[in-house]
Amino acid sequence: MTTVFIAAGGTGGHIYPGLAIAACLKKRMPDVKIVFIGSHVGMEKNIVPRYGYPMEFINASGFQRGFVKKVIAAKNLLKSARDSRKLLNRYKPALVIGTGGFTSGIILREAAKKGIPTLIHEQNAFPGKSNRWAAQKADTVCLTFNEAAKYFPAKKTVLCGNPVRDAFKNVDRAAMRQKMKLAPGEKMVLAMGGSQGAAAINRAMQTVMKEWGGREDIQIYQITGPKQIDTVCAALDEAGIVYDKEYFGPTHCHAIAYSNEMEMLMGAADVIIGRSGASSICEMAASGTPSILIPYPYAAGDHQRFNAMAMQNAGAAEVIDEDDLSGERLLKELSALLDDPAHLKAMSENAKAYAKIDADERIVDQAVALMQQ
Repeated sequence: MTTVFIAAGGTGGHIYPGLAIAACLKKRMPDVKIVFIGSHVGMEKNIVPRYGYPMEFINASGFQRGFVKKVIAAKNLLKSARDSRKLLNRYKPALVIGTGGFTSGIILREAAKKGIPTLIHEQNAFPGKSNRWAAQKADTVCLTFNEAAKYFPAKKTVLCGNPVRDAFKNVDRAAMRQKMKLAPGEKMVLAMGGSQGAAAINRAMQTVMKEWGGREDIQIYQITGPKQIDTVCAALDEAGIVYDKEYFGPTHCHAIAYSNEMEMLMGAADVIIGRSGASSICEMAASGTPSILIPYPYAAGDHQRFNAMAMQNAGAAEVIDEDDLSGERLLKELSALLDDPAHLKAMSENAKAYAKIDADERIVDQAVALMQQ
């Protein structure tokens, strides 16, 4: 039986692309055995088992600052390399795929030493340290953004995109607007800050809701994040803003903690306001929805800024730095977009052109080619 390792660790931004690649590879090669490699400190230990894949763990810690932390990280590096060699010897995988995170870098390097084919998937326009380090020995580097190519050896890179969920692969805007019960000509604004929410976006949206809450021609949906819903609602109450907590409530302002139907919300929206993590903006692009992006300023390597600028350069998004974000600035940008249908249409077309909804297939093409060499 052919075995493939997928090393995906740390955050959902690394883990979910790994799961999408695994699902696509299983469709292509039903008999393949896929084993995920992770650490005990990342989110993968809770997420991956829900999808039915076996997991193995290695000791790993990221690049650290400070003398004591560097010493601890160096010891863990040796342990991680030893753990990786043991797993490689036990399973003898035909391929090792890494989607980022420190765990990924270690096992990719050890696999390359043994002559096992290796593939990296880089989600961001500015690559993480682990992928840049592992790429020195990897066979193929699959990119989401062309802008990342300059950080890797040119002969190794292939532009593939970032896998999106199946629900985003063929978004029917008319059908999504019908599901959202939007009237003909009615506009919809969607604000979101990722699964944890974004306090800066939530604060700015208060001004938008206050100014536009009484308009009959606009529906405003704010996905606050579960941890911030109470704070947001308290602020809306204090400001005297009329709103509800339902998709189809009686008002035109809706504050919702979390949604499992983002393809419906994003597909129906005229403009999306949000962060610029790789998965989020690839879903925005796949849905063909123009966006106003506010990069998270503390993301590793400031990669969200690089992602946002790539979308802006493609003509699919406008960008506001968090330091420049205010309710008034956001309202001004929204008004300019919604009052210019031709510009919105061009942004939507640019977003669709930028999207690569077959990213999982492209990555698996590269994976299969490596195994056949």
